[in-house]
Formats: sequence, structure tokens, C-alpha cells
Amino acid sequence: MARFALIALGILILFFLFRWAFGSSSQKAENPDATEMVKDPNCRMYVPKPEAIRTTIQGDELFFCSEKCAEEYKNKQASAR
Repeated sequence: MARFALIALGILILFFLFRWAFGSSSQKAENPDATEMVKDPNCRMYVPKPEAIRTTIQGDELFFCSEKCAEEYKNKQASAR
């Protein structure tokens, strides 16, 4: 009975070591932007960063959900001056 308990404990330890070494956290480290969300300053919608429309306006990099929102924001900024 003691042998069975030791074997089971050894398997359990190996299982956790394997999970720690090759777990899903290594996939997150490869692509940190995959789940990062950015907020559209025009419509206030959150969009995954890789799918967002990137635009630089007055030296600031902004992210938009669509080209339409980017154009609306540019027009609002131009009329505010």
C-alpha cells in the first residue's frame, strides 16, 4: 500500500511540474497584445488592439474601431479648433 501511495505522489508531482514547465502561460508570453483591448476615443467602444485602426493625430497614437470613427474623430478635432 505504501508503494502505491509513493507512486501516486510521484505521478502527481510530475504532472504539476509538466504543467508548470509547458503550461498555457508560455503562449501568453509569446503574444502579449493578443488580449489587450483599446478604447476608441470617438464611440468609446473597446476593440482588440491587433484589430484596431491605428492613427496618429497631433503626435498621439490613437486606436479606432473603424475608419468611420477615425474620420469622425478627425472632423470633430478640426472643427474644435
